[in-house]
Amino acid sequence: RAMPYRRLRPLILAAALLCGCAKTVWTPQVATPAAPPAYQSLQSSLKVHLLSGEMVVLARTGIAQTATALTGTGVLFDLNRRRVRGGLFVIPLDSVALLETEMRSSIHPAGLPIMVTWTALMSVITIACVSDPKSCFGSCPTFYADGDSVPEAEGFSASIARVLEARDVDALFRARVSGDPFALTMRNEALETHAVRHVRILAVPRPGGGRVLAAADGRFYPATAIAPPDRCTANDGDCLAEVRAFDALERRSLTDSTDLAARETVELEFAAPAGTGPLGLVVGARHTYVSTYLFYQTLAWMGRRAGEYTAALERGDPRLVAGVRIAFTVLGGIDVAVRDGGAWRDAGRFDEMGPIATDVQVVPIGAAPEGGGPVRVRLTLAQGSWRTNWVALARLGDPVTPDTLDPVGVMRAGRADTAALAALLDPTRYLVTYPGDAYRITFAAPRSGANTELFLDTQGYYYEWMRGAWLREEDPALLAEVLFEPAVALRRLAPAFKLVEPVMERLFWASRFGR
Repeated sequence: RAMPYRRLRPLILAAALLCGCAKTVWTPQVATPAAPPAYQSLQSSLKVHLLSGEMVVLARTGIAQTATALTGTGVLFDLNRRRVRGGLFVIPLDSVALLETEMRSSIHPAGLPIMVTWTALMSVITIACVSDPKSCFGSCPTFYADGDSVPEAEGFSASIARVLEARDVDALFRARVSGDPFALTMRNEALETHAVRHVRILAVPRPGGGRVLAAADGRFYPATAIAPPDRCTANDGDCLAEVRAFDALERRSLTDSTDLAARETVELEFAAPAGTGPLGLVVGARHTYVSTYLFYQTLAWMGRRAGEYTAALERGDPRLVAGVRIAFTVLGGIDVAVRDGGAWRDAGRFDEMGPIATDVQVVPIGAAPEGGGPVRVRLTLAQGSWRTNWVALARLGDPVTPDTLDPVGVMRAGRADTAALAALLDPTRYLVTYPGDAYRITFAAPRSGANTELFLDTQGYYYEWMRGAWLREEDPALLAEVLFEPAVALRRLAPAFKLVEPVMERLFWASRFGR
C-alpha cells in the first residue's frame, strides 16, 4: 500500500537537504564598497551599481580597488539598462551604491568580510526552514542575559538595509543588576548579516516601589502606583488573565482570513491609581509572525533582481524608500485611546518591530477623569498581528536622563575579542556578524547598583539572506503591489498566511542557528 504523503514528507525534506549539500546554487549577493568581495576569487562578473542609477558590469578578472577607486574592464549601462560603452573604467568609490555578483553559497566567505545580503544556503538551513522558508527565524541581533534562554531584546528590527539604519531602545525589563559588571550575549541566530554600529546600556535609578519606562518620544518616565486592569474584553471575549501581569501568558488572536490588516479592539477598565500626576498606560507586547511573513514574501517577489532593488534602496530612491517604509508599517502599532467624557480621545501608540522579544513601553495619557471614576482605555490593532503580554496603568513623574554605559569587554568563543570591542566603541565602524555568531558583551556596573532600570540601546542595520526556494516566486507586479498598494497586498496574502498560521510558531523557533 502506498505510504501517505504526511509520512513521506520528512523523508522528502531530508533528501532535499542531502541533495542541497551536493548542489551548487548560484544566487545574487551584494557587498558594500567598504567591505568588498575578494576580487581575486570572483566566480562571475561584478555589477557596480552607481548612485546615479547607472550600472557598470566588470569582467570578473583584472578588478582592483584602491582607497578611492575601483578599476576594471567592462560595460556601462544607463538607467534603462541600455549599453552605453565598453572599455576600462576607473570608478570613484564614493559614487558606488552597491556591488553585486553571483557566487556559490557560503556562510563565512574567505578574504575580506562580505556584507552578504542575498544567498541560498540549502545545505545549512534546518528542515523546519526548508519545509516553509517564509517561516524561518529572523529578526536582527538577539540579546540574552547570562544563563537565560528567553530573549531579553532584539536590536534595530526595522533597519532592513543600510539606508534604513536606525537607533533602537528596548527595555531590559527582566534584567537584574548586582555589584558585578553586567553582561549580555548578542547572537545572530538567523540567515542574516548584521552590521552593528553600537551596543550600549542606558541605566536609570528606579523610584521607590516603581519602575522607569521608555516612551515612543525617547523620554524616560519614573512610574509608580502601577496597577493591573479590572476588566479586559476583546472581540473574542475576556482577556484579563492574559494581560494582568508581565509573565508567560500572552493575549493574541488569529488573523482575518480575508485581510491581514483587519482591525480589532481591546477595551480595558482601571481604577484610578493612588497619588497625583499624569497617567501612563504601560504596554508589554511583541509582534506575531505576520510581519515576518510579509517581509519574506516581499523578498521572494524581488527574486533574482533583489540586488537591483537593494541598490535602488541604498541610493535613496524616494519612491522605493517610501514604499518600503509604508509596506513595513502598514500593519500598524497598537493605538491607544482614552474615554474622555462621552468620546474616545487618541492618546498615542505602542510600536515595536520584531516577533522575538517582548518590549515594555509607556504611553502618556494625561490626567485621570474628574470625579475619581474608572479609567477606560481602548486598544486598536491589526487582528492577529500582536502578542500582548501586559497592560497596566501608572502615575508618571517628570522625565529623567539615563546614564550611558559603553562596553568594557567582548568575549567570543570564550576568548577576549579586542577587535570586536574596538568596532563597537568606534562610531565610524561596524561589528559585522554572520549566522551562528555569538558575542558576550560586558558593561561596568551601574552607579545606582541593584536599584537600576536598564535599557538596551543599539544602532545598525541588517540584510536578510535570500532563500533558494524564493527565487522562483519573482514577480515585479506583485512586488509593486506590496510596496505601493500594501492594503491590496495584505488582502491578497491573507488566505496564504492562514494556511501556515497554525505551524508558524513551531517552524519559526525550530529554524534558529547556533542554539
